[in-house]
Amino acid sequence: MAENSPTDIPAAALPPKPERDVDLYRRAVATLRSALPAGWSIASAKSASLAAAPERMLVTAPTGEVASFHVITARGVLAGDAAKFADALSDSDRGFVCARYLSDPVRRQLDGRGLSYADATGNVSVHADRPAIWVRDRGADADPWRGPGRPPAQLTGDPAARVVRALADHAGAVTVPELIALAGASTGATYRVVETLAERELIERLPRGPITRVRWVPMLRAWSSDSSFQDCQSLGYVAPGGVSAVLARLAGLPDALYAVTGSHAAATFTEYGTLQLLQVYADDPDALARSLGLRAVEDGATVVIATPRSPAVFDRTLLRSGVRMVAPTQAFADLLAGRGRHPEEAERLLDWMTAHESEWRLPVGGPA
Repeated sequence: MAENSPTDIPAAALPPKPERDVDLYRRAVATLRSALPAGWSIASAKSASLAAAPERMLVTAPTGEVASFHVITARGVLAGDAAKFADALSDSDRGFVCARYLSDPVRRQLDGRGLSYADATGNVSVHADRPAIWVRDRGADADPWRGPGRPPAQLTGDPAARVVRALADHAGAVTVPELIALAGASTGATYRVVETLAERELIERLPRGPITRVRWVPMLRAWSSDSSFQDCQSLGYVAPGGVSAVLARLAGLPDALYAVTGSHAAATFTEYGTLQLLQVYADDPDALARSLGLRAVEDGATVVIATPRSPAVFDRTLLRSGVRMVAPTQAFADLLAGRGRHPEEAERLLDWMTAHESEWRLPVGGPA
C-alpha cells in the first residue's frame, strides 16, 4: 500500500483527547481500519477492564491469514522509549504502539526498531510479512492537544544544566552511568534529560547503549534559550577604580566561589575591544561584593553579580591571570541570551570554539 501525503490536522477537527488506554487503542484502530483496503478486518481479545486496552490486535487478510500484534499503549512517548518497547517483545512478536501523538523523531525511532504504531491524530505505520501488510499515513505534524506556546520539553533547572554542560564539555562516546558521574545529577534526572535531548535530536544514542554523538552547538543554543544568566537573581554595582581594578581584586580572592562569565570570559579566547560590563556568578553575591568594595546601584551598573540557578556554572572553570572564568560553553550560552552586542559576541566565541574544539572539549574518562 502506498504512503499517503502528509497533512496538518487542526485541533478543532479532532475528537476530544483520549484519556484511557482503551480510548488510545480504539482511536489507533480506527486510524488503521480507515487505511486498510476492503476485505481486511481487525479484531482483538476482550480487555482486562473497561479502561484497559486489549493485549493483542489481530489483523486478518482476505485470504484468512492473521497477523498478531502485541498492543503497547502510552499517552506520551519519547524517542528513547522505542528501544524499551522493542526489548520487551520476544524475537518473533510484533509490537503495535498506540499513543495520543507521536512526533516525527519518535516515529523514526519506532520505524528503526521495527515497531508498528498509530496515534490519535492519524499518524500510522503497520507492517507484517505474513500476511503482507504495509500501511502508512500521516496525521498531524504537531501535538494538537498541547497548550499554545508550550514547548515539547524544556532544558531548564539544575539537572539540565549539569547534563548539557557535561555533554558539551566532553568529547567521545559516553554511557549514561558515565554521564551521571560527569554531571553530578541524580540517575533519574539524568535519564530524563537524556530522553529530552534525544527527542529533540540534539544527541544520538544507541539502543540501551552509549551516547555516540552530541550536536553541541544546537544543544547549547536550545539550553541558552531555556535558561540563561539573564534569568538569575542579580544585583548591579559600581566599581571604584573601574572594572580592571575589580578583576585585580578577584585575583586576590582564591578561596571565593565565583566565576566571571559573559564578554570578559569570552575575551580570554577571542579579540575584543573595550569591555564595559563585568558579569560574575557568585555563591554568596553579597559577601563577594563586600570583598570587592562594590557599591550597589539601580542604574548604570558596571558590575553585575548573579546567584546561579545551578552550581554547574562553577564546573570546569579556567584561571586567567588568577581570575576564575567560566568554561567557554557557559560563556557562549550566557552571551547568546544576552542583550545588545552579546549575541554577536556569542557568535564570535562560537567561531573560536568550532575551530579549536580539541582545546576545550575534554576526552571522556580524562581529567574533569
